[in-house]
Amino acid sequence: MRGAVAARLRRALVPAAKLTVSVGLLAFLLHKAGLPALASAARSASLPWIVLALVLGLLATAAQTGQWRALLRAIGMPRSWLRCLRLVFVGNTFNTILPSSIGGDVVRAAMVADAPDERVSALTTVVLQRLCNFPGMIVIMGAGVLLTLGNHEADRARPIATLGVVAGVAGLVICTTPLLGWLAQRRLVHVVRLNGVLQKLHDFRVERRVLLLASGRGTAFWSLTVLNQWAFMHAVGIPISIPYAAVVATTVNAITMLPISINGYGVRDGGFVALLAGLVAPSAALAASFCLAGQSLLWALIGLPFAVTNRRRATPSAVATVAAARAA
Repeated sequence: MRGAVAARLRRALVPAAKLTVSVGLLAFLLHKAGLPALASAARSASLPWIVLALVLGLLATAAQTGQWRALLRAIGMPRSWLRCLRLVFVGNTFNTILPSSIGGDVVRAAMVADAPDERVSALTTVVLQRLCNFPGMIVIMGAGVLLTLGNHEADRARPIATLGVVAGVAGLVICTTPLLGWLAQRRLVHVVRLNGVLQKLHDFRVERRVLLLASGRGTAFWSLTVLNQWAFMHAVGIPISIPYAAVVATTVNAITMLPISINGYGVRDGGFVALLAGLVAPSAALAASFCLAGQSLLWALIGLPFAVTNRRRATPSAVATVAAARAA
């Protein structure tokens, strides 16, 4: 009984703590930047740069879609590119409305599965996609660090980015060893029902060609993401180079992975303000971060009708499985 009460209390307190962090940070940043200065930065934003940023964002989404579709096909779940694109936007919708940055991944994994026995495989693909994005993120972050060695404005971001590169490389090394298979056998993993996913990840290590191609697509995704954020920064008048934008974009994203806020709100904005302080006033940095939030909201609105009208269409393998079960 006490354990159940403690679990319910924890489930209530954790979201409340994250909401407090997000709201508190946003309130502090708005006070620091000043609403008049923020409004002025928004009014003076360059429309051509914003359009370019949105086009680059759509290209990044297309790269993400191609990467996920290839992983689905490799694991035995062939799906059309258009269906995967719709579900990527659905994932963006739920990432925006749920108090977790991985909620959208869970939803699109559930929606892409046409049969109950495909659910673990579907969830494995979204986990694989996240893992295959890390090499590209690490490469771009590392390149940004090296190319900004003479840039004194990047001094404050460089230690965090370097730590991110080291942690990322360590994580990749772990994922390429038999450790995931060992973890899949642990009792705690069975309790939280992650053993199936970890075992599939362990088994998938031998698919080196698939993983290499997925990592290449992940690098393309991160390259477009950096250019997307670089364009938004220029839209609000931030004179930033692409290498420094790479450091800022990857570092801020790495920080938002920490489960301390609601979908990174507040933490992302604070990261932009802190890392761009050597270039512009807080109002411009905050305006750039709000541009990204606006893009996320636009992607969520695009995905909303797909989420409402989603219909599972059974694949031939799923139809055969159901028919065999009925015959038995």
